Amino acid sequence: MKYWLRDWRTALVVLLAALVLSSCASTGSHGWVELKPESAGSGPTIHISGTVHYLDLEGGLFVIRDAEGTQYNPINLPEAFRVDGMDVEADARRSDKMASIGMVGQPVELLRIRRRPGGEALASTLTGTKWRLEDHAGAGVMDRAQATLEFPEDGKASGSGSCNQFHGTVTVSGSVITFGPLVTTRKMCAEAVMKQENEYLAALRDAQRFEIKEPYLYIFSANRPKPLRFIRSSK
Repeated sequence: MKYWLRDWRTALVVLLAALVLSSCASTGSHGWVELKPESAGSGPTIHISGTVHYLDLEGGLFVIRDAEGTQYNPINLPEAFRVDGMDVEADARRSDKMASIGMVGQPVELLRIRRRPGGEALASTLTGTKWRLEDHAGAGVMDRAQATLEFPEDGKASGSGSCNQFHGTVTVSGSVITFGPLVTTRKMCAEAVMKQENEYLAALRDAQRFEIKEPYLYIFSANRPKPLRFIRSSK
């Protein structure tokens, strides 16, 4: 009888634990993890599509940064998604539980989250594509001095810097992108054109990650407030 009671109590503890866990989060269709935050937050639902980043601030925290550079501070990010560089999408609402720290971003409570579909296949989506630069890290570009970027084959990159043609190597792993040495021609153009070219090529050399949101390609570079924004080109 004692053993039966012990087994019954153990089963009850396991069942209660499962119920507690399911009240906090559950996995829905298409990989969504449905969350049940303590409060519903305020304002309309925000759809976030971006990348998880770890910040070495306040003892360490994770944020989600979208393609435009907007940063969100999810106060209930599940442990499974606390992975630096993971591409995710989520639905959230603004949280009033904590003050917003300028460099951290808007606090939000997640309603649901999943790993963004196709994140593992991003590398192959670049091969054979051509892009034209539309925005240089928040600054415009010169209409008559177009900067371009092409991926003619795996591991290769080329294009126009604005004045000179360039080519070199590129390494892509998930959403991480790095360019090897970029070799350029030696043509001289107007000072403003050369300045744009030098800044563009420097941004490519400092590239860290990318994101495609058709018809745009975003390349995020170190020490730039906003990404390079390209539009898909057929030329």
